[in-house]
Amino acid sequence: MNDRQQTGSPVSVVTIGVDSLEASLDFYAGTLGLELAERCRWQGPAFESYWQLPPGASAELAFLQHGADPVGRIQLLEFTAPSRRRVRPPEIRRATGLFNLNIYASDIEKDYARLQSQGFSFWSEPVHNDFGPAVGATLEAPFDGPDGVVINLIQLLSDDPATVIGHIAAFINEYGRTPTGFTAVVTTAHGVLDMEQALAFYQGLLGMTVFVESVLEGPETNRALCLPPEARTRSVIVQGAHEYGKIALATPLNYTVPNLVPDAVPPNIGYLAQSFEVADLDQAVRDASAIGTELFTPPVEIDLPGRGRRRAALLRNPGSGALQELYE
Repeated sequence: MNDRQQTGSPVSVVTIGVDSLEASLDFYAGTLGLELAERCRWQGPAFESYWQLPPGASAELAFLQHGADPVGRIQLLEFTAPSRRRVRPPEIRRATGLFNLNIYASDIEKDYARLQSQGFSFWSEPVHNDFGPAVGATLEAPFDGPDGVVINLIQLLSDDPATVIGHIAAFINEYGRTPTGFTAVVTTAHGVLDMEQALAFYQGLLGMTVFVESVLEGPETNRALCLPPEARTRSVIVQGAHEYGKIALATPLNYTVPNLVPDAVPPNIGYLAQSFEVADLDQAVRDASAIGTELFTPPVEIDLPGRGRRRAALLRNPGSGALQELYE
């Protein structure tokens, strides 16, 4: 969809365990305007085995998307289980594990007021970020979305196609927005313990490329990141063959953060997994094993909502332990 010859597998689907499917659909379909492509009850032995759930488990599912490409989609699962717990408490604002969804907004000031009136808690008023003449400027406003998932609204302010942000703005103008003015998942944050191992997975295994790399530091930057003034964070954004589905990797250099990974498994409530399409699943699993990736569910043929009959596997990212789905 663009002229930069991108390669690699972008994030195809993010999987979120939800407290109430109806409430989450009100936000993702109603407010964000994503298309409800499939809704069903997912159950049976294959489902139980795939997600390592007990016999009789099931989930009410909604699969949401926008645009013609299989990228940046959202899978919501309300699991039937008596002991579901929330992966991320609201007081945690930086963590190891899968963390947020970045969505492009068309009028962030209007969206900020509307979402506040609906009871959503923003971390701050929209913040102006100027990344310099080569990149451009944005307005950003993170808030606590449904199910403990952080949603970061971003409005692109630069329209010069020579800038990174202007290039993305031109892509969106051509690609289109949802009826309510938003996009699919453009970027999603992943806090990691070992950046090199995470990059071995995303670059070496999935063929993604580095979009931008930096060390985030300084009082003003850290205030926006909800970090101590002296904090230093290594940030690497990787991209597949699309403007959407990027991953913002981050690892602390001189501080520690809580770890969400142990609780980020079904049937819990929160951001549970990222999904990627690969050309050869068996080869991808072998390559993953070679870099020390733990297998959660071996390759199996299964009906994946929104995607049909596929071969798929679940692994734990070697940089953090977060769940990663590969399918062909």
